[in-house]
Amino acid sequence: MLRRSWSYFDGLRQDGTPDAGTLFVAWQNDPRSAFVPVQRRLARTDALARYVVHESSAVFAVPGGAEPGDWVGRALLAP
Repeated sequence: MLRRSWSYFDGLRQDGTPDAGTLFVAWQNDPRSAFVPVQRRLARTDALARYVVHESSAVFAVPGGAEPGDWVGRALLAP
């Protein structure tokens, strides 16, 4: 699993609280075999979990690159 996080600060909300946080991105072959077990373990044992608010999540399929003369996604989409 290749992971990367980015901190962000987007100013203050109308109530004066900061609109800030961390965006966490992970690249992997199968989220069920890497990301999900890691997140479950963190939920059970991470002492910082009580301070974390999960806002949303998503999973995207990203095809590999293409060789010269080929096209992106052929291995996934072509018969």
